[in-house]
Amino acid sequence: MAEPQAGVAAPACGTEPEELTHTTSGSRSHQRPGPLLRFQGLADLCRRPYLPVALRVDESDSADRDRILSARKALQIVAEGSGDAASRWDRIFRGYLLSDDQLALVVRSLHEDRQYEAAVLCLESAIRAGRAAPWLYDVLALQMKLAERSPAEIARVLKSRLDFGISDIPQLLLTAAMLSRFEAWEPALDTLRDIEQLSPTASAELWLLARSIADKSGDPEALVWSRCGILRYIWDPGYEREHAEAKRAVRELAARLQNSGDEDAAGMILSRLEAASRIDLQITLRWAGAADLDLIVRDPSGQECSYRRRTTPTLGRLVRETGIARPANGAREEVFIQPEALTGDYEIAVRFALGEVPSGTAILSITQDAGTAQERTETRSIRLGQDDVLLKTQVRSGRAQPQGARQTDPQP
Repeated sequence: MAEPQAGVAAPACGTEPEELTHTTSGSRSHQRPGPLLRFQGLADLCRRPYLPVALRVDESDSADRDRILSARKALQIVAEGSGDAASRWDRIFRGYLLSDDQLALVVRSLHEDRQYEAAVLCLESAIRAGRAAPWLYDVLALQMKLAERSPAEIARVLKSRLDFGISDIPQLLLTAAMLSRFEAWEPALDTLRDIEQLSPTASAELWLLARSIADKSGDPEALVWSRCGILRYIWDPGYEREHAEAKRAVRELAARLQNSGDEDAAGMILSRLEAASRIDLQITLRWAGAADLDLIVRDPSGQECSYRRRTTPTLGRLVRETGIARPANGAREEVFIQPEALTGDYEIAVRFALGEVPSGTAILSITQDAGTAQERTETRSIRLGQDDVLLKTQVRSGRAQPQGARQTDPQP
């Protein structure tokens, strides 16, 4: 048995997380791109850190099961092999199947043992073997910096990273998650800010991952930025709990700043929280009885929001729709919100779909500038019938930007 060379000792990997498992489906499995991002829902995410999740291995069905390696086994083979470290890793990637999640565990293990040069050699070998993915280059550049490689080498890696472009949001999310594993908080947050510039509404994962990294990094600016993003852009089922946590976290930070005498910083944070919490227009339809009513809202640009199209290009959203089934709290309602509304007339239609409303009426509430000192609500009683009930409300000072422009969270 050959003695392990310096820089390629096999560190203990520990128990490999259940979330990081790999799936194959036939002999072509190793040709799949990097791990897929899969989430178990907002409630699950609140209880545990964000991790990218790959597919599971079905070893009984895989023609290549004898070639599949775990991170622990790969490190053992390299440590016990002959030749220089780069050649050992080359043999791993030529002769075995090491999934992206297991490769990430290998690099993390080497990183935690401060074997930065060994991590560089591993990643370089993976790239030589055709394992090209944006996160590989980002993590390689980080390990090169820690290994004190030359700036010219690091610049070449980052230049290669640009070949992938910056518009692949799932890959950018994966890059941020991978960087966070190595406690590279600033590059990870910079990557998420890049995604915000591309599309802040592309996925809830952006803001949930930003919250996770912000909390682990202890960066107060990232804490505020991520929570303001949650308040602005997360409206999936369960959003109430996410919003409550976001407001609580920012207010607690402001209170700590006030207690330390930094009134100006606390005031700026609270102003950002108020701007992110503000809802220019909220329309709520409530009724009693086993009936299904539909709320349909058309904005000044002609975009329509209803049960058929729950989110419009102008970011109007139907965030709650009870339907005919009895909800847990006994109340039936449909709620439309547009945090940044357009200036002009909104057309509202209330449609009686089916069922029975004993009173024959429903209550429509229209709130503007919710969450501010100027908040005001108008309530109307609507008599239901076979025809749609049509109404209008005017927004005089909507905050929505012209098409193509977008307002971001103001920075101090």
